[in-house]
Amino acid sequence: MRIALGLQYNGAAFSGWQTQPNGNTVQDYLEKALSSFIGHANVSVKTITAGRTDAGVHALGQVVHFDSDIDRPMLS
Repeated sequence: MRIALGLQYNGAAFSGWQTQPNGNTVQDYLEKALSSFIGHANVSVKTITAGRTDAGVHALGQVVHFDSDIDRPMLS
């Protein structure tokens, strides 16, 4: 299943959007959080974005998607 997200963030503490070796990017933190949320302990979730930001830059309405095989029951 492909899941799209609309993101908003304050990028002051990050080295931009795109993953970097230092691991201090919005993409790195988002992928770690998504992997934990989805339950992919040993498999990292990879995101694709419609754009990117430089170090210290904020975003409003950035679109990101990822694919997952997760299947959870609907809550009522």
